[in-house]
Amino acid sequence: MFRKIIALVTASLFLTSLPTFAAPVNSLVVIKTIPADQDLTGMLVGDSAIYLYGNTPTGGYVTALNKDGSQKWQHSFNDLLALTISTGTLDTSGNIWLAGASAPPVAMPSATNSAPGAINPDGVIIGAEGEIRPDLTDLTLWKVSPTGEGAGKYQLPLTKPVLPTSVSVNKSGISIVAWQSAGSLFVSCDLTGKFGKPLRVGKTNTTLDKVIRNNDGTSVLLGSSTELFLANKAIGVRDGIILKVDSTPKIIESIRSGEKGSSRNWANATSSLLFGGFLKSSTSSLATVTKFAANLKPTWTARYKATSSATVANGPAGTFYAAYENNNSGTLLIFDKNGKVISKTSFTGKPIFIQANKIFGAYIYTGTEIYNLVSK
Repeated sequence: MFRKIIALVTASLFLTSLPTFAAPVNSLVVIKTIPADQDLTGMLVGDSAIYLYGNTPTGGYVTALNKDGSQKWQHSFNDLLALTISTGTLDTSGNIWLAGASAPPVAMPSATNSAPGAINPDGVIIGAEGEIRPDLTDLTLWKVSPTGEGAGKYQLPLTKPVLPTSVSVNKSGISIVAWQSAGSLFVSCDLTGKFGKPLRVGKTNTTLDKVIRNNDGTSVLLGSSTELFLANKAIGVRDGIILKVDSTPKIIESIRSGEKGSSRNWANATSSLLFGGFLKSSTSSLATVTKFAANLKPTWTARYKATSSATVANGPAGTFYAAYENNNSGTLLIFDKNGKVISKTSFTGKPIFIQANKIFGAYIYTGTEIYNLVSK
């Protein structure tokens, strides 16, 4: 009997080898339900509002919410151009920077109306349907003030359709990563909207999901790839990649995260270099959270059984947030600076975004609802 008890205790310790945590001291409260027909592509949290942004049939929008989910203001983008907004960030002054793609309208050919007047009394020229929805080939930045006024629009014309996936802004400028059919793209610009030379990153088997701009003008690019960078050989089926790019722009450092037979990705990160991602193999699916030092060396890491990637955010007083889903059951963890879990809170759904601000609090968007973390 004693041996059976020992065996059960040993098995239990093995199965719960993930970091331990204290009893939950927080709760997550739904502050807003998102309508099914609302196209919401991102969420940001500033000192005085929650910002939601996305697209409408006639353009795009960014809206500011109070803590209780009520609307403060909404700014619309409907300048008669085909456009899409795909990612965004905040600067230290609270300005909202949104990145996406747009295209100028195609000039309509003249047409001959055989029976003007009764059939077409206003003489309207109707072009072909395909001519009013051109390819979105202009990488576009929109700047909106904290109070909802438009503060700038900047464009980089490209030859192929483009879709930005992440933007990072600081006093040294702006860094953007984007998808294109010919391969992922990195480009930077100054705060007046002057773009630098684009850098092609990989060919068709590299995706870039996040960029972090450093104060010295260098940038850290995150994603996944099967391709070779700076002679770093592949480790798994697909590896998570960390690329450092200088202001030239040129890749100056390449780090791969992978395991044999597995696929990995770094999907998101914070300015303090807390990375969130996933690891998937034929036998397991894990959300991964790793804190990196300034030299891009890991300082601590954690993995959790999950059916989603980990999404992360900086917390107050040197703490960190990470959220993930396992079969529609969401978990929010709070780590201390050394990677010890100090709080665990459950919610329903898959965390798509987690954003936090030391003044305004922490919020999770699941695709249908926005949760606020409330201390008991």
